Parts: sequence; C-alpha cells; structure tokens
Amino acid sequence: MTGQSYDFIVVGGGLAGAAISYYLTLQKQSVLLLEARTLCSGSSGACAGRAQIFESESESYLDLVLAGFSKLESLGPELGCDLEWETPGHLSLIRDAENWETCSQKVSWLKRRNVPAELLSQDQLRKEVPILKAESFLGAAFAHEGHLSPFHLCMGYLNAARRQGAKIRIDSPVTGFQRTSGRVTGVCTPENTYSGAQVIVAGGAWTRELLAMTGFELPVCFTHAEAMITEKLPPILSHHIGMTGFYDVVHGGNQSVTLGLGQHLNGTVLISNAIQNSTEIDQNSTFWGMPALARALKQYFPIFEGVRIMRTWAAPSPFLPDYAPAIGWVPGIDNLFVAAGFHLAVPTIPLFCEDIAKSVGIGRLVERLIPFSPQRFGVGIQEEA
Repeated sequence: MTGQSYDFIVVGGGLAGAAISYYLTLQKQSVLLLEARTLCSGSSGACAGRAQIFESESESYLDLVLAGFSKLESLGPELGCDLEWETPGHLSLIRDAENWETCSQKVSWLKRRNVPAELLSQDQLRKEVPILKAESFLGAAFAHEGHLSPFHLCMGYLNAARRQGAKIRIDSPVTGFQRTSGRVTGVCTPENTYSGAQVIVAGGAWTRELLAMTGFELPVCFTHAEAMITEKLPPILSHHIGMTGFYDVVHGGNQSVTLGLGQHLNGTVLISNAIQNSTEIDQNSTFWGMPALARALKQYFPIFEGVRIMRTWAAPSPFLPDYAPAIGWVPGIDNLFVAAGFHLAVPTIPLFCEDIAKSVGIGRLVERLIPFSPQRFGVGIQEEA
C-alpha cells in the first residue's frame, strides 16, 4: 500500500525528531513523523533533563551550548506548554588535583562569557551541601545551568508541530528505504510506503541500523545507562550534583558508576548513572546496576538510607566516536539527511534543529553545522543495481 507524499519525512519520535518536525512546520512544509514505538520512548525519555553547560569539551562547543541554552527560557511559552524550566545550577564534585585543574579551566571559559561559575573549597562545599560527605572531595566547581522535563519538551514540540499540520504515526517502524538514482523514493513501514522530497533520520541509538538499510555505515556507538527516581522528599538539594569526568566514564569503562542527582520541583530525586559498554540496544536494568548505584548514593549521601525508590529504567546513550553529533546529508543519497549523536542534547537541540530545518529548506548546511557533516565518517554509497 502506498501512502501520501510529504515534503519531509522525519524518522524518530524523540527530542531531535520532534524539534525538527516543529521547525519544519514553521516553514509551512508538510511533515510526516514516523516513530517505531511510542513517542519519547528511547534515550530522550530516559535523560535527566539537565541543560548541561559545564561538560562542554571545548570553547567552540561551549559557544554553541550557550547559544542553545539562551533559547530554553522562552521555549515553553513558544510551544504553549510548561517545560518545568528552572535554573538550579550544577556542582561538579572534584576528587583530585587533575580534575581541579580541568574544572578551573572550564570556570575560566564560563567567566569570560559572563556565565556564573566558581570553584568551591572543601569547606565551602560542606556548607553548600550539608548532606554530602564533603571530606571525600577536594571541593567542587559551580556553574549556572538549568533543568526541564524531557517529556514535556518532547511532547511540547510534537503537539506544536501537530497544531501546525504535521502528521505523526506511532507504532510505525521503518523496515526499509526504496532508492532510485541516488535518492530515497520511498520509506517503508509494515502498513505503508511513504514518499517525501527529503527524509531525515533522527533515530538516536537506532540511527545506525536505520541507515544501514541504505548501505551507509554511520558509527553510532552507545552505552547502557541506568537511573532511578525516589519518592517525594522535602527540599534537600539546591543544585544538581555530579562527579567530574562523567563522559570519560561513560565512554571508557566496562561497568562503572558516575553519580549524578538532582531534586525535581515535585520533590522526587533523580539519581544516575550506572553505565556499561554495550553492542546491543537493551532497555532492561542489569543485575549489578541498581545495587551499585544505590551503594554509591549511600556512600556519599547517607541521608538516602531507607528512602524508597519508585522507578528504575535503562536506555542506550548514543554518541559518535569523536563525541560530536552527525548532522547533514548522507553521502551518495542527496535527499537523505541524518541528525544523531547530540552531545549535551537539552541545550543544543533547540539550536541545532532550527538550523537543520533551515539547511534542508535551502539545500545546504548552514555554516554552524558544517563541522558535523556525516561525510567525515565515510565515502559515498554505491547505487543499488
């Protein structure tokens, strides 16, 4: 059965796919979004919702993060929803002199851009977070940061796109792509084959297998990350708190815990992450993850002894080998675009996805996206016989 034709077909119903669909509808384009399962059911719904700034790995990427971050405060009113936006700031706990030096450099980056940031001594940390066993750390780095509900953000984008005319199909896994003369001419699902002038794959950790159907190998990697959330508690945390070296642990260890926690407006505390390398996507908790995460939590925050855990979950955390996103046309297929591997996704997705909509509208990458082209990973695709 052949379905309707659209200006754009977006594959993936997470944050990136939702945002791209919204910005395309602002250009009066007809948009179809295809989601294999339910909306926001992958990595987007599993994230903590932290609008990270401090983990920017270079000053140039920090500038992109800050440009995206500046959009978040007004984004809720624009989308017509409450994103539960707040700016509690973040404390990065510092264990050793090497991490102190790294954090000092990043504090300098932020101060040069007039972003509130400072280093705290152990005594200052103890006063700032009295429930923490501060003697385990040299101190901490504070940075201005924000937090929102990833579910509200994703559904806010989707509902706004729908109001603008986008069509959204859930339980519609892509089973293949029809190709002719260097173009995708059909996107196949079990029920229909849809045609679109442009196809955008924003499938998160599933992007690699989606693009493999076209013959292009994008090296999307991922780790298996687990988190949990507590019952509602009285206010006990004024900031988000996490260990330094998060991404070193995420992308380097076999089984490890890098503790991060933050209290939501409703009183619950989200606690993450138990992480292990993975070659297969699995959204089930492991035998070791939650016990290890609970032990780390009680080691540094004894106040959580006896607190009830209401929910646990696991999800793939996707990334590219150079930790930068892949954004651009797939080489060899001139109407197939990829948007995957977003680093520091919450603050960057509003920026990048608006740029993506502009790029596909004019037929070339806007300057800000050029460094992230997927062409850096391989050669073009051979035409099918």
